[in-house]
Amino acid sequence: MGEPNSDLKSSPDLSLLDTLDDVVSQPLGSFRRLCEDLPAGAFALHHHRIAYVNSAMAQLLGQEADSLVGARLLDFVQPHDVRSVEEYVNGCHCGEERSATFEFRIKDTAKRSEPVKVHLTRLDCTSRALIGMTIFEAAEQASDTQRLQEQLEFERMLANLSAGFVNLPCDQLDNRIDEGLRTIVQFLGNDRSTFVEFVDDENEVSITHSYAVPGCQPFPLGPFAVARLPWFINEFRRGKSVFIRSVLDDLPPDADGERQYCLKHGIKSNVTVSLKAGGIVMGGLTFAFIKKPCEWSSEVISRLQLIGEVFANALLRRRTDQFLREAMKENEQLRQRLEQDNHYLREQITLKHHHQRIIGRSSGIMRVLTDAERVAKTDAPVLLTGETGTGKELIAQTIHEQSNRYGRPMIIVNCASLPATLIESELFGRVAGAYTGAASAQPGRFELADGSTLFLDEIGELPLELQAKLLRVLQDGRFERLGSLQTVTVDVRIVAATNRNLEQANHDGRFRADLYHRLNVFPIRIPPLRERRDDIPLLTWAYVESIGRRMGKVIKHIPRSTMQRLEQYDWPGNVRELSNTIERAMILTDDDTLIVELPSGPQSTRLAGKSLKQAERDHILGVLEKTGWRIRGSGGAAEVLELKPTTLEARMAKLEIKRPGRSTDSSRE
Repeated sequence: MGEPNSDLKSSPDLSLLDTLDDVVSQPLGSFRRLCEDLPAGAFALHHHRIAYVNSAMAQLLGQEADSLVGARLLDFVQPHDVRSVEEYVNGCHCGEERSATFEFRIKDTAKRSEPVKVHLTRLDCTSRALIGMTIFEAAEQASDTQRLQEQLEFERMLANLSAGFVNLPCDQLDNRIDEGLRTIVQFLGNDRSTFVEFVDDENEVSITHSYAVPGCQPFPLGPFAVARLPWFINEFRRGKSVFIRSVLDDLPPDADGERQYCLKHGIKSNVTVSLKAGGIVMGGLTFAFIKKPCEWSSEVISRLQLIGEVFANALLRRRTDQFLREAMKENEQLRQRLEQDNHYLREQITLKHHHQRIIGRSSGIMRVLTDAERVAKTDAPVLLTGETGTGKELIAQTIHEQSNRYGRPMIIVNCASLPATLIESELFGRVAGAYTGAASAQPGRFELADGSTLFLDEIGELPLELQAKLLRVLQDGRFERLGSLQTVTVDVRIVAATNRNLEQANHDGRFRADLYHRLNVFPIRIPPLRERRDDIPLLTWAYVESIGRRMGKVIKHIPRSTMQRLEQYDWPGNVRELSNTIERAMILTDDDTLIVELPSGPQSTRLAGKSLKQAERDHILGVLEKTGWRIRGSGGAAEVLELKPTTLEARMAKLEIKRPGRSTDSSRE
């Protein structure tokens, strides 16, 4: 027995498995639902590897279904049968024959001596996936085998029909629906099948497709008045299935119009399943019996409802695609005007809230500036907290400039940038010979800040042994230089800043509680940029102007789409990251219109693991919540997303987005 191909040992191609997953899950899990409750085993293969098994197949192989995904089918085949099974699978995958029936014995299970009969079929789709069904035969079960074989053929027909709509271009949808109606009618033996779509006018429906066997007329295509068959149409408009086995006996008394219509056109039985997608009933799929009455079981009707879901999802995708094409056409026609109307022109923005070095008009930054002005005239310690890059040093400078100490410069110490061995001498000074290499005396930052403000940045990085000495200075303004016993007295106002949680550091024993409470007399939290998105246009233009002067460049326009992306980005590096991003864009820009490429790291990390559908759903939900679930009008979600309201509503239906607290019916109104 030869070894299987080397590529069969490697991991399956993920992109093709994704395509195969579309087959076994699209639409609305139709394939899985078709196979999961079958008494026979059902499975899907890609290059000998199992991509899906139903419960019966998993039990047959003696494993849990989830553990079988990705495993090789050949690993469960007895050695003597491996070569023949491999040849059959390769033949179905690559050969001219799309199907094969063969037997093999299962290895290491209770059924190892009992051969299993399998029918394997290649689906007619780009993935070239294989679907298999097991067939059990025994003398005492001959009639059951025949019934099971018919059921399997029916399920296989439905699976192939469903797979035919996977990744189907919208311009091929009509032909595929025609083929699907013909396939179902020829397989099930009725006389005619008709595709009905609902339109905006509730007084009529549209007959879009119809197939009839030879000797019977297809249903006329085009508009059809609801008043001609009101009971019948309104039944499946409400999402109900209609099963009229006998026109004379099964129609209710209020369906006299339907009874007369069927008698006039020779219809003995009629079956209709509704076309539902995303909770919306989009039409109906009808099956007429003219030559003889219907003999279908209720199980056939339930399976046809799955086909209705397949058709409905394809129909919804086409409608959405039409909406998008219309929107793109309108956007192209209006592009020049919209581009001009929605430019953020530099002349239109006046920096009314330019409070010294701080730029902003949001409520968050205005609260910070108000608090800074209130505390500036006092000598109370101030503790500035906030994420890295929020501008804590600028707020400290603003407090100093508004204080009575503005006549002297503010002294800045970054506690995180100094080695632990030098922080004490930097803060409190030293005398000559205080330590090896200290050849001369040097005043500390506290002495330099006498009568002014000392800004202690990253105070959370200050070593514990120096925190007690700092506390003493805060309490009575006294300290000793390193290497000296002489006490120095100073009048210093302390403004400290940190991006750490000092209260948690206190609980962890990394920061003294008494120092924390002394610094926390007047805390000010600097909001991150994502909490003050209204300030982003002002900040952007301020950076464009200052960087432009430095580079000798003049930027006159920033497109609305670019500014919207800047406002929607989360800015983990805050104002500092925004400044760096604008500077990088200025370097790359050669004309007077600024196009900004956002950093990819933080956003891509945030979206990692999300499908495109989930990312789109989250984005639309975020905009709807921001606009108060208002879709139309100025400032509505459709305008923010640059979509037509009808296009947005179609996407919401497809993504099953509903306003909280609203019923299903009211959400569609």
